[in-house]
Amino acid sequence: MEEVFDKETWTRFVSGYTIFDCAIIREKGFGFILVEERDSRDPLPKTRFINMAIDQPIENRFAVSESEDFTFTSIAASMTPPEYVSVDTRSQVYSASGQRKGQETAIDDLIDMSTVGARVGIVTKVVRAAGQIYAIGDYRKIYRRLGVDQWIELGNEGKGVPLPADVATSGALPSTFGFSDMSAFDTNDMYAVGGKGDVWRFDGSKWHNCPIPTNAKLKTVCCAGDGVVYLTEANGSVWAGRTDNWKLIAEADIAPGYQPVDAVWFNNRLYLGGQEGIWTIDVKKKLVVPLQEVEPDAPNPTNGGRLDISPDGKFLLTAGPHGACLHDGSGWRRLFSAFDYL
Repeated sequence: MEEVFDKETWTRFVSGYTIFDCAIIREKGFGFILVEERDSRDPLPKTRFINMAIDQPIENRFAVSESEDFTFTSIAASMTPPEYVSVDTRSQVYSASGQRKGQETAIDDLIDMSTVGARVGIVTKVVRAAGQIYAIGDYRKIYRRLGVDQWIELGNEGKGVPLPADVATSGALPSTFGFSDMSAFDTNDMYAVGGKGDVWRFDGSKWHNCPIPTNAKLKTVCCAGDGVVYLTEANGSVWAGRTDNWKLIAEADIAPGYQPVDAVWFNNRLYLGGQEGIWTIDVKKKLVVPLQEVEPDAPNPTNGGRLDISPDGKFLLTAGPHGACLHDGSGWRRLFSAFDYL
């Protein structure tokens, strides 16, 4: 198999950066968020956007842009239309498709993102759910992408997630309040999680609170192919269920900074990914364990962590700080690694 990069393109596009997030649109089409390696965030490290079609000749393989203004950026891929969309915590947007690539107007400059107490909402993650791109954030805000420079906050369609009465009137807000992840079986069965045990389900017309017997901070949600919804706590522990019926199925004690921020169902298994490592569930032990304990060919933490599944569900992409790997349903293969270019 031909290498994704050669020495020249690696030095030109990747050297001096680490991978922060990834997205896959097809077997040989990927997008990555890279962040400049620096000891300080003053000024902000540069953010580099790379999307690639690895079935193209190397001279036409990469589309690369860079910004000095983005911070804590996430990326998602959609097929309707085919594009990569990146959003940072300040609602700045970068997108890339076959027709265009470049920075768009920030969501906050397009629509009113103000929340209680005249605070401007922040975006915690951009996700694909039921084929559409959403930016999710604090104050239980969810913004759906309509197209280039087009977003709508679900509340403006009468489909927003309600706030607690005391928050809506007083503006008082716990620091952990807001959504961190979102997933869907379809457009009429979607889940969003965050805060301290804050779980909500959308039935196509409105959101319903789903009581869960934990006050732990929730980080990820996955509407899985087995019909179960899986949630993770900040320490990696996993709950399973639906609506108001939840059970703790696997315990974990993953250190802060390494906890799962992505959850996907692939090949009849739940995969949990963080910035430096992939985990899954050991069903017999009822524990969350490093994926390499279950899959011997699994990527190591330098080349695996952040996760995304292709829109057709056939491929699983993972990226660690220094490389990326792909699972095609039969096994893992390494796409590239910094250690190949030392």
